[in-house]
Amino acid sequence: MTRSVQRQQALTSCMRTAMGPARGPWRLRIDPALLRPLIGDWQTFKQGPHSALFRLADTPSILAKLARPRSQPRDSFRKYVNAQARREYASAYRLQAAGLAAPRVYGWGVSLSPFAGYESVLFMAEIPDYRSSLVFVRECSDHAARCLFFEHLAANMARLHGHGLIHKDGHFDNIGWIGQQSLVWIDNDIRRAERPAALRAGFRHMQRMLRSTARDAIHAREWHYFNECLRSELARWPKAGILIDEV
Repeated sequence: MTRSVQRQQALTSCMRTAMGPARGPWRLRIDPALLRPLIGDWQTFKQGPHSALFRLADTPSILAKLARPRSQPRDSFRKYVNAQARREYASAYRLQAAGLAAPRVYGWGVSLSPFAGYESVLFMAEIPDYRSSLVFVRECSDHAARCLFFEHLAANMARLHGHGLIHKDGHFDNIGWIGQQSLVWIDNDIRRAERPAALRAGFRHMQRMLRSTARDAIHAREWHYFNECLRSELARWPKAGILIDEV
């Protein structure tokens, strides 16, 4: 039995009329073990401009990420078929299959109310000692630690594109640096590049996003070191070889 089949068998579809702070009917595809904790108290974990994280009181190691609609009106395909939570759920497994770290995910759901304050929900494990790499590059002054981070980022970025994958939202604030020894990718929107041109475009897009979020937190000599590492790592992946000239 394949991993995907096992995963599908472990999920269940159901309807609920209330889920934590989100009222109205929901369609969920989650691990059945989560159904009971959903009716308990939800504790606010973190608020963001487009989403909110809640800790499930009965299962504190599991977080529920509720995403707000980004625009109005919302087309039915993007709301019900290609919701943010569903994309993040599928992206976590794509990253893990490529050998990259992502949060463990337990399921997702979409609100069936056209007036819902929250549009979709993703259930995932909390990442202990999580630290945004954006915070790291802004605050860390240890040269050796910074070089190690850039080496890991180059290796991860090359592996991602070496598997023919692109990240639509791959910036520093969506990449965690855990214990200054490993990366973990969050808020993921991973697509498979169907053509070399799409892989190039996705790679360039991620480069722009990294530079945009880092701004002046990374010195020119550090970008040079990162690019050297990136070229070396890209050369290890047959699919990513076409990207070396983009660095």
